[in-house]
Parts: sequence; C-alpha cells; structure tokens
Amino acid sequence: MLGRLEMGVDECLLAYTELMESVFSDKISNVPMDWSGNIRPQYDSRKLKLAVEDVIERCGHSPTEPLNDGTPRRSKVFVCTTSKNTLQVTRLRSYTVPNENVLPATISEAAMATSAATGYFESVTIGACQFVDGAFGANNPIEEVEEEAADIWCTTSRNLKPLVKCFVSIGTGNPAQVPIDDNLLKFLSKSLVRLATKPESTERRFTARWSNEVKENRFFRFNVEQGLQGVHMTEFQKQSLIKSATHAYLHHSARKVCVRDCILNLIEKEEKTDIDFETTIREYSNRVSRNRVLKTVLSSKLQSHAERPICWVVPFERNPRYVDREVVGKVKRKLFLKNRPDRFAIFGLGGVGKTQISLELAYQTRELYPDCAVFWVPAVDMESIEQAYRTVAEQLMVDISGADADVKRLVQIHLSKPTAGRWLLIFDNADDFDMWTEKGDSTAGHLKKFLPNSDQGAIIFTTRSSKVARYLASTDIIEIPEMEVHKAIHVLRNSLVDKELINDTESTRELLNRLTFLPLAIVQAASFINENSMTIISYVELLDGQEQNAIDLLSEDFEDNGRYKSIRNPVATTWLTSFEQVRKHHPLAADFLCFISCIQEKDVPVALLPPATDIERQKAVGALASYSFVTVKRGGSLLDMHRLVHLATRNWLHSINVLQGWQDYVLRRVSQCFPVVDQGLPRDEWRGIVPHALHLLNRIAKGNVTIERIHMLSLVAWCQTYDGRFREAEPLFHEMIKVINILHGPESSHVISGLNGLGDIALNQGKSRKAIGLFKEILKVTTKIYGADHIMTARAHTQLAGSYRMAEEHGSAELFYKKAIKYYLVALGPGFSETINAIFGLTMVFTSQGKALIIRKRPSLW
Repeated sequence: MLGRLEMGVDECLLAYTELMESVFSDKISNVPMDWSGNIRPQYDSRKLKLAVEDVIERCGHSPTEPLNDGTPRRSKVFVCTTSKNTLQVTRLRSYTVPNENVLPATISEAAMATSAATGYFESVTIGACQFVDGAFGANNPIEEVEEEAADIWCTTSRNLKPLVKCFVSIGTGNPAQVPIDDNLLKFLSKSLVRLATKPESTERRFTARWSNEVKENRFFRFNVEQGLQGVHMTEFQKQSLIKSATHAYLHHSARKVCVRDCILNLIEKEEKTDIDFETTIREYSNRVSRNRVLKTVLSSKLQSHAERPICWVVPFERNPRYVDREVVGKVKRKLFLKNRPDRFAIFGLGGVGKTQISLELAYQTRELYPDCAVFWVPAVDMESIEQAYRTVAEQLMVDISGADADVKRLVQIHLSKPTAGRWLLIFDNADDFDMWTEKGDSTAGHLKKFLPNSDQGAIIFTTRSSKVARYLASTDIIEIPEMEVHKAIHVLRNSLVDKELINDTESTRELLNRLTFLPLAIVQAASFINENSMTIISYVELLDGQEQNAIDLLSEDFEDNGRYKSIRNPVATTWLTSFEQVRKHHPLAADFLCFISCIQEKDVPVALLPPATDIERQKAVGALASYSFVTVKRGGSLLDMHRLVHLATRNWLHSINVLQGWQDYVLRRVSQCFPVVDQGLPRDEWRGIVPHALHLLNRIAKGNVTIERIHMLSLVAWCQTYDGRFREAEPLFHEMIKVINILHGPESSHVISGLNGLGDIALNQGKSRKAIGLFKEILKVTTKIYGADHIMTARAHTQLAGSYRMAEEHGSAELFYKKAIKYYLVALGPGFSETINAIFGLTMVFTSQGKALIIRKRPSLW
C-alpha cells in the first residue's frame, strides 16, 4: 500500500482495518485439515481477493497492473512469498534489479501471494508456480532486505555495512512464550507454525551481526514488547488494544531517545544512493592507496632537493554553507578516467550556482587527488583571463620574461607536456562566444586554440550559454536544473543567522516559490533578513507588494565571499551581461525578451511576438532558450520565461529608459493580434491572450489615455463577459468609460460599448433596475448623437425594452419594443435578425400579459 500504491499512512490504516474485517469476520472451516490429512483453509480466499482488488481500485489502479510497471516512484518495495514446491523465499519487486530473474506479477497477485498464510487461505498461482505466505522463512524479512541491498550496491564484495546509513526494522509485537504442544493436532497446527515463522531468532541473529551499527545509531529495531502477546492476526476487533500497547511502547523514555536518533539520522540523508555507490567507494579507496604510493615515490626522488608544492590557484575560500548538488558527483566520477583530454561544460541560468558547484568540485578534487594541480580562470573578460594566466604561469614557474612572450601560449605548451602531471583547469563565466572563436584578423578572441591538451588534464567550463557549452565541450554538458525544495530549504537555513525562522514552513515555502528556488536569490534574501532582523513572512510581503519593492529587494547588494568583487551580486543585475550579449548577437531575440517582459511570463504564444519569418523566429527563441531565459512548450507554440528574469528584464528596460516605449508597442501589437471577440466564436482563440492583455493593462499607468488602451479594455472586458466572469469584466468597462470621457468627452459614441457591457452584466446578475438606468443613458447618448430615426437609437430601444421585460414592467417594455420594431420593419425589413428578435421580445411581453391571441388576430398591429 505504501510503496506501489503510494497511499498515505492514515489511508493504509483505514484500508487495512476494513480489509481485515471483511476477510476475517466469518470462517468457512473451524478444522485446519480434512479427514484425509490435507490442509483446509479456514477463511475464504475469494473474499481476500475481492478486498485486495477493492483497495487497489480505490487508489485509481487496476488489479491487473504489473507490480513493476517500470515507472519510477518515491519508494521501492518488495514483498516476500514462499514457493509451495521448493520452500524458497521469492521476492516480488516494484522495481528492477540488474542480473536478477523477474517473476512478472500483478499488484493483486503480489498482495495475495504474500498474504496466503497456510491453513488460512488457499495457495496463489503466478504463472506456472504456486506460492504461500512469505512468513515461512521470512516472517521477519530483515535478512531478505539485507540480501536485496547487497544485490544492488555490492554484488561482488557483499560487504554492505559500510554503505548503509540507516537500517530500520519494524516488528508486529513480541509473541507469548508458550511450550510445544503434546497433542499432535495442536503441534501441527500451532507449534510447528510458530517454529517455522518465529521472527525473534532472526532479529537476535541480525542484531548481533550489526551490533556496531546499533551503537553508531545506524540500525534501529522497533517492536512492541508487551501487550500484544495474545493478539492473533485474525483478531481485527482488538484494534484498541493494539493502539494502546503501541502508544505505551513508543512513549517509554528509552524508546523516545531511539526514535529521536532515528529521525536525526534520516533527516541528514539528502540524496538517493546511486546504483554505482560501491564503485564510487572502491574508486576512492584505490585513489587514496595510489596517492600514498605516489607520495612515497616522490619523496624518494626529491631527497636531494626540496619538494615543490602542488599548484593551487583558486581565488575563493571553500564555502562552508555549500549544499551538495548531484553535479559535483557526476563530474568527479568522470575525471581522469579516459586516456584522452577531458572537457566538461556546466551550463545554467545566472545565479543557479555554477560557480559554487565548480568551487566545491575544485576542493573535492584536491582531496581526492593530492597530486592534482588546480587552476581557476575567471573568463569574465580578456583582461581577467590574461591576469589569471600570468598567475598560473608564475605558479608553474614558466618563464614569461620575453618581450614577445604570449603567456597563454606558454601555459598551454607547459600543461600539454606529459611531465606536467595531473591538472584541473576551471574557466568560470565563459559566457562570451566571441572570446572563444576566431573573428577575421582579430587577436582578441579565439581562446579555444590556447586550451592545453593532455590525457592527464581536465578542463571545466561554467557558462550561461548552451551555445558556448556545445562549442567548448561538445556533448559533455551538464545542465543545472532548478534546485529541489529540500535543498533550497537547506541553502536558506545555512544562510540565516536565526535558524528558527525556518520553522515557519508555510512562509519558507512561499518565499522559495517566489524566488523560484534560485540559490543566488535565496542567499540574497537571507542576507536582507539577517541585516534587518525580520521574519520570512515579512520579506514575502515586501516581495508581493508593488513591483518596485520586489526590484529594490532583488537589487540589494550583499557580501558573498564566493563571488567576484568586480561583479555585482544582486539578482536583478546578475543577468545584465547576458542581456547585453543577447542584444549584441541576436537583436530579434532581444526584442522578444523585451516584449515578453511586458506581458505575463507564462504561456506566451509565439505568434504574439514581434513579426518575423519562421526561421528568424526559431533562431531568436533558440537564443533565449540557450541562456535558460525561456522554456519552449507545446511543440514550440508557447514559451515560459523565468519569473525573476522577467522581473530583471523590466528593471533593465526601466534603467535605460525604454520600458514605456516597449509597453506602448506591446499594447498595439497585442491589440492587432487579438482575435475577433464574439459570443458565437470558439473561446480558446482569445482565452490564451486575455491573461497577457490583463497583465499589460495592469502594468501600464492608469494615466495612459490612448485609443489603443480603450480598444484593449473593450476586447478584454467583452471576453470576460462572454466567459461569465462578470466581476472581472465590470471594472474594465468602468475604466474604459473613464478613459473615453477623458479622451472624447462623456457624450462620445465610443462610450456606448462600455455602457452596453455594464448593462449586459447587470442583466446577467439579475439587477434589472441598474440595467434600466444604464440603457436609458445609452438611449440618451444615441438620440443626441444620431437622432431619433437611426439604427443605433432603435437598438437602444430594444435593449431598454429587454431590461424592462426582465423587471416585469410590461407596459414600458411594450412601448420601447414597438418603437424599435417600427424602425426595423421600415429600415431593415421583417426578415432581418434584429427585427425578429424584437418581435420575439414583444411576444414574450404579450404572453406575460395574456395578449398572445391579439397578435394572431391583428397581424397589422404595427
């Protein structure tokens, strides 16, 4: 239930109780065997099967689904069952183990097979094999778990103990101590079963073998010691006794300490263990041994002169608050394993933690390979690279005194020699593509030709550009994903002075969501919280306030020993370099970036962006995706922009005084691209644009009184009205009328659409008196502008008549319907839709007054 069906604990308890009651409420036999000596089941196996299938189906699964369907889940589970023919314990798994034969069982078959207790239920057939309860040989499956873990992690050595962080065993209560029965029937039915299924001896053997792990708080056994001796597995009625005994057991002072130690162990576990975990441990041991031998050899060779220290050129101290990421392990396992130069690129959005990952990798490499020289080159600009190469040359004692000496070439030559030994070269912030490529006769770029080549060396690049990553590292690219929740919480905890603030779990989660789990943003937020002695919820409230508040918070500089002094730390400015790169190399992509920053960041239709050819558009979107600024969805028809990039782009546009110009352009573009809004047309066409139009209208200052704003307000308001979202539509119509009054005056023809919208909303909300007032105002405006004898005035008569009919003021409704129909018959004719609708409205009025007969007798009523 917990593993394959992923049910919660409370769900399991309820389902299991119901299952036990339905299965064990009635016996079908009180005698465990028949007259011929064959074992006879005491309970109905069909009931058990139905109860099991009911649980599976209530969880939204089918009983015939495979136990192992190949889908990764939060936990792996196996159950034990015993072969009826061989008495061998078989493990039925929800996952795959390499080099293991798999018995294909359904969820239902696995549950039945592990529950088919001999004497209680019939055996279960899976394929051509028969199985009975796994209690025979594995009633306490702890040794099965041990073997399974060894099969996965240490197939060859079988030395599992050093690899285990936490091992938890949970029992079902100590049984009563009873003697062996002298009566043959009782011996066979009770004593022999107790001997075959006795779990205590298994537990004693195992605890003795794992005694050191018990002392180190790595093995825990929980089993109710007193109170459950007389409770049999069929006695579902004794739930109260089971709860009471378990409660008493867990609340014993010694048990509380054990539970606490177990919890402390479990919460320290940050990552799942890889399949090649044993290989990693073995490689580490081999490297340590190799380094000891190497040191011995070196010391013997260098007795005549002082040993030169291994070069270490890294500008930052190790980050004590670093939170482990899988990337370090991935790269570390690949370093120096091939007989060719290694080049890797670590690629991801600015602020995602590339520099910190590389820094930790540098320190871990020094620990794993004491003979490895490590060099760090900031690739921010050519000057930084030149200075870093000079420092490297000095450490390597390379002669660079010549007037024409090219330090980059000299360092390359030195590190490419076999005598250079093992080295790791890290280029951080390699974002500028032009610096690495040859441009005509330019000598400023083409850094790629200065990269050293050695089968003892490795080069790591960190970059925000996937294009740079591909160019420098080919396919050995590792993209940094969004940080997981528990790791983001760890980063925040490590960065806060007051660790107890993290106990406000709801506010913590809200903060991390607002900051999109971006490490740089989290550290910056923690710095502000520390400096101002505020709570997490207070910071969230500031972020959720005015947009300028959020920009100001994200623009706050802060001290960070793991970043360059020449580069500003704030999140709002960390992408400025990337923005400039995009604007320089991909002008259309820069336009797209600016455009999206003015609308909502999610689900942006590509067709809405500034006009371009298909190829140009594809290249521009690709450029933005290469910097992780956008994510492409639905086959390329929709884009998502990173929330903080969206905010930072607006801040960038504001800083160069072009934000207002872009907002005006986007308003015109969205207005032009807006589909026709009509109640009879498919609404999906406009529903994808409405959120962006609303976002744009909310961002543009209310004082922006333009024709385009009026048009956009009208479109969105009518969309909301047709969708039945009257509360959202009403303020839009009011704002539309307000802007029209400023721009054209209160008696302009433009105001009619806004009043119409408000009138329709009032009618739909059942506010007929309010609607009457609005339609009277429309009649007043139309009469003044167009005169009494005009189609706009006739339409106003129809609308006013309809509102009177809704208010059941039939006399007034009849009057205005007749005025409208009189005009329609002359101007449009009897077959026109507006004429017919008006006649229908009048018919409804007459019907309400009992005048239907009069209409039939007087067809020339008009």
